[in-house]
Amino acid sequence: MAVQPMYENMVVKWISSDSESRHIERILWLSPANDMLVSIAMDDDTAFPIMKTYSEFVTGFGSNLCKPVEWINGNIPLLDDEINAEHLNLRDKAWDAINNIVSDEPGCYEKSLRGSRVRESQERTGLHKSTIYRYLRRYWQGGKMKNALLPHFNNSGGYGNERAPGDVKRGRPRKFEDEPKGINIDEETKQLLRSGIRLFYNNKEKAPLKVAYQKTLEKFFATGFRQDGNALIPLLPPPDKLPSFGQYRYWFKKEMDLEDTLKSRLGKKRFALEYRPILGSSTYESFGPGSRFQIDATVADVYLVSEYRREWIIGRPIIYIVIDVFSRYIAGIYIGLEGPSWIGAMMALANTTTDKVQFCAQYGIDIDPDDWVSSHLPQKLTADRGELEGEKPSQLIDVLGVDVENASPYRADWKGIVEQQFRLVNLRSIQFIPGAIKERYRERGQRDYRLDAKLTLREFTQIMIHNVLYHNNRHHMLWYDRNEFMVADEVSPIPRDLWHWGIINRNGRLKKQPEHIVKLNLMYQSEATVTAAGIQFKGMHYGCDLAMREQWFVKARAGKTWRVRACYDPRSTNEIYLWLDDGHRFETCTLLEREARYLNKRVEEVEDLLEIERHQGRHQDVNNMLSKIELDAQTKAIVEAASKKTNEAIQHSEESHSQRIKGTRTRRSDEKISNRNQEAFKLSDQDPTQPRESANNVVPLKREAHAETKRAYIAPADKLSKIKAYLLEDGDDDE
Repeated sequence: MAVQPMYENMVVKWISSDSESRHIERILWLSPANDMLVSIAMDDDTAFPIMKTYSEFVTGFGSNLCKPVEWINGNIPLLDDEINAEHLNLRDKAWDAINNIVSDEPGCYEKSLRGSRVRESQERTGLHKSTIYRYLRRYWQGGKMKNALLPHFNNSGGYGNERAPGDVKRGRPRKFEDEPKGINIDEETKQLLRSGIRLFYNNKEKAPLKVAYQKTLEKFFATGFRQDGNALIPLLPPPDKLPSFGQYRYWFKKEMDLEDTLKSRLGKKRFALEYRPILGSSTYESFGPGSRFQIDATVADVYLVSEYRREWIIGRPIIYIVIDVFSRYIAGIYIGLEGPSWIGAMMALANTTTDKVQFCAQYGIDIDPDDWVSSHLPQKLTADRGELEGEKPSQLIDVLGVDVENASPYRADWKGIVEQQFRLVNLRSIQFIPGAIKERYRERGQRDYRLDAKLTLREFTQIMIHNVLYHNNRHHMLWYDRNEFMVADEVSPIPRDLWHWGIINRNGRLKKQPEHIVKLNLMYQSEATVTAAGIQFKGMHYGCDLAMREQWFVKARAGKTWRVRACYDPRSTNEIYLWLDDGHRFETCTLLEREARYLNKRVEEVEDLLEIERHQGRHQDVNNMLSKIELDAQTKAIVEAASKKTNEAIQHSEESHSQRIKGTRTRRSDEKISNRNQEAFKLSDQDPTQPRESANNVVPLKREAHAETKRAYIAPADKLSKIKAYLLEDGDDDE
């Protein structure tokens, strides 16, 4: 029977146990020798890490006394963007208090050493030890993720809601009776303080906050001015009618956007140079599988043809490889036309967590689970800058718990592992494929290698999968520097053997996350708007079961629209994903049927189409306006001419207003008869007002000689007809 592998952050449920405190527990650390591990109870608010034997869990798995379970903490948002700035600030303060403690593994799990570190943190931060222990417990039980330190305010009432100012002064009482009491800050005063901070603090003058406070009072709270020579001196109300400096400082800190403040005072260039968050790390040791993956991309030296029309040449594909630094085991790949870009890196990272049996089956390749075992995230991810610089990797760090390291441009030795694989793949297979680039520059008269392209993207991916399977399971790396323990265990320098040896003897730092969580955190993020016409996203409309159940569209039509957070893959418009409950769950939305023209398109293509249509619409608006002007002018001319004729006729008429109205029905009947004579269809040129010259114009219809003349049947008048006739005889009524 296969041995259940154990890894960091695995949650284990004990089906039968003598100890109630370990009903469900999380593995925090595994010893390099695989003889000890550290775990913590998940269902105990007072739990501490406990050192246990590795064999205890091996026996438990083998005897079906325990099993791994998936644990989703509803208090930890899946998206950093769903967290407000105040909560992030509290999280960072908690992290600052325990960072030095938890980074020392396994020392932090020893009670005596942990206690001394907690006392050091107390002295440094001023926090009570119970607070620090609560942070530690929350961090460990939350999967050793920074976001586990977010405050649990889900069930708390009132937090973040500003109380309306009343007559009673808020804040602490004054220490001295003659000290000014100050005022309550209402919304109007708050807006003045914001304006003062923006004008007098967030600028290149770099004025101290005290000076900005003084200038704010002069600008917005002066009741008048006193002239002293040529100077106008602002007159301020008494101190108890002004906001205090403490209140000014409080609202400054409460609503401060630190990044915006630094950019305003220092400039964007200096901010980027000195204060931009550094996502990388200087730690560069790889202790075991999963300690560090490296990702890189290259443009393959081969041309491909279209899947839909093989005579079309579609250019060269992009190869992404994610490789484990310790064992050189390839953990994930992406072969496509995206990149090098974040989308390509996103696909490769998602592939690292994908079940490889299912992945290979999509390309018609059957493998056993042991042929490609990796479906985990690493502890650290090293990239050759580019794709993993900026803000997008923050989800990897804070939500998925993966540290991102960007290799320095002058350290080529830090980024050569994947590049070496590219060279091997090229030597092994690509150079022999039709359409491969043989030489960088062709001589005159030499055949264009692009015309030799024969493979589609799918077929090239099949070749790359076979290359990965060969590399992981057969490639003998003579140059690999095995340590003394590997030599003693006679471990072959083959990636698969090194991987398995590392799992057993080193454990590494492999992390397991549900595949859909990984993919959603790698997607692009934006906002959608709930409207009566559907969930509007980048000009398209979507629907979902949740919106129908909760009558979103009815509510939007009855009231106001509202925004919801959305994730999307820019390569397909077919679906978007709404983040609900502060990122604790998501809902899949599909494109509405009426938006069929956007189906199977890229988001950029739709945006381009809508922009073109808007541009055309602006020109059409001008044409419509000119046509409407012409229509109005023609209508006005006809109305003016008709009005003139009618007014002249009325002026010469002897009828009163009542007589004009009373004869409406009779005159309408006369007008109708006249119109009938003019509108009746006639197929001859004969003028009905002229006498007929001959009967030759009559076109006789053929009749049978024995046909009898049939008279039309006239039904007797019914009661309704008699009533109508009576009304007509009654005279002309007002109509």
